[in-house]
Amino acid sequence: MQKENFRPLFIGLYDTNLLGIRYLSSALQAHDYTPHLIFLKSFNSYNVDEPTSKEYKLLHEKIAELNPSYIGISIMCSFYLNVVQNIVNKLREKSQIPILIGGAYATLFPEECLKMADVVFRGESEESIVEFTDAIAQDLPYDHIDGIATNTPDGPKLNPIRPLMQNIDRLPHPDFGGENMYYVNNDRITHGDPEATSHRYELTTSRGCPNRCSYCSNSSIRDLYKDKGPFIRQRSVQDVMAEIMAVKKRNPSIQLLRFWDEIFPWNKDWIKEFCEEYKKNIALPFEIWGHPVLSANAGIKDLVKVGLSKIVIGVQSGCPKIRKEIYTRNEKQEEILKCSKILSEAKVPMVIYDFILGHPFETEEDLKQTLELCRNLAKPFTLQLHGLSFLPGTPIEEIAVEKGVKTWEEIRAEQSRPLREQYHSMAWWRQGHGANSSEKVYWYTLIYLTQFPAGERIIRRALKNEKLKKNPRRLLMWHKLFNYRQRFQMGMRKLGFMVRGKMR
Repeated sequence: MQKENFRPLFIGLYDTNLLGIRYLSSALQAHDYTPHLIFLKSFNSYNVDEPTSKEYKLLHEKIAELNPSYIGISIMCSFYLNVVQNIVNKLREKSQIPILIGGAYATLFPEECLKMADVVFRGESEESIVEFTDAIAQDLPYDHIDGIATNTPDGPKLNPIRPLMQNIDRLPHPDFGGENMYYVNNDRITHGDPEATSHRYELTTSRGCPNRCSYCSNSSIRDLYKDKGPFIRQRSVQDVMAEIMAVKKRNPSIQLLRFWDEIFPWNKDWIKEFCEEYKKNIALPFEIWGHPVLSANAGIKDLVKVGLSKIVIGVQSGCPKIRKEIYTRNEKQEEILKCSKILSEAKVPMVIYDFILGHPFETEEDLKQTLELCRNLAKPFTLQLHGLSFLPGTPIEEIAVEKGVKTWEEIRAEQSRPLREQYHSMAWWRQGHGANSSEKVYWYTLIYLTQFPAGERIIRRALKNEKLKKNPRRLLMWHKLFNYRQRFQMGMRKLGFMVRGKMR
């Protein structure tokens, strides 16, 4: 079959910027294929639902119209498994189009995914997808390709994980702004890249994470890549700048960049070069994810000078025992406080500390320590509070069972809940709700209030009032008031970027 007649199709769920399928699309385009991308639903942690019957219908009508040679579906999060199953069931009713599944979940659970798919792609797949597409387009065998799993008469066959590409500058930049994309959301379908006119652009400068946090799939994925090459790989500054400048040329309304590196590069020489080139060529506000130790020694002041507008630091708990024994994080209290001081002195416009609350491991003493740490963090800062999800394949599943706080049956039952319930269990605090225990509501609310200038006064009074532990209604009123105010401020900040982008 001629390459121009071969039609790959990728479907991304709940993320219109999904870099995984955008990189796959670019890899195929570099080899003269013309893939299509469909983005189904956008991400919204405040209100997450499965697609409506009309959205499913629009999706399948577009698939029928495109008549693809194969369909690839990305499963980055186990929350979406039911959505994928619904899509696959409908596809199987009407055709025998080969179905491919990839993403983090597929990488860890290929046998489960093979119950839905013909081929499963594991790990980084830019090279595997090209080899597979070449083979299937020419009606050649593909079961030998590294990085894939297939069904055979003898059961699932898992080929070796492909060695990690070390020079990631070789990768074409993610597909952006083309006419080969569609977006299904709010009961309608639109043609074109949903990110093509956005005020912000998201990218990464590296691959891999230095941490082995127990609640994250990175730890398990990293184990799969043992002896497959260094896990952390860094793009050159020149390649990063080339991507941003190309996107800015296609979308002049961009006013904000979000770097989605697991941890933004901390190499001082790289940062020095980045700051020089960024100031010269880009000069836009940007946001990053950082680390309490690595980021404290990584030229934060220089990054602020060239546009750093927000950094998110994962602390997860103010209790050293919880961090070390449960989350496998080794940062010390003094290191976290030192980092907060450095970020404050560098005048980072927005500093966000990420904490995981509302889980079966925590005690009242743990929450007291978290409150104390937050009260001592250098201001100003914002807290990002959320629950703990026992994601399939993460080490924290075994930790929970070993410590007797969960059974495997309870964990599996939680993982099979409807999509909205799973998201709300993670984002319960952002929803403005408390926990079942009055005492936990009391401590959570005090922790939440530490981020506000007026909060310390309320905290001091509350700590002297033991009755509030049993009936924290007044505290919850304060929480709701501050929560509405915070959401309004964030909305105005987003609106400001959008307005400035339209004025350009």
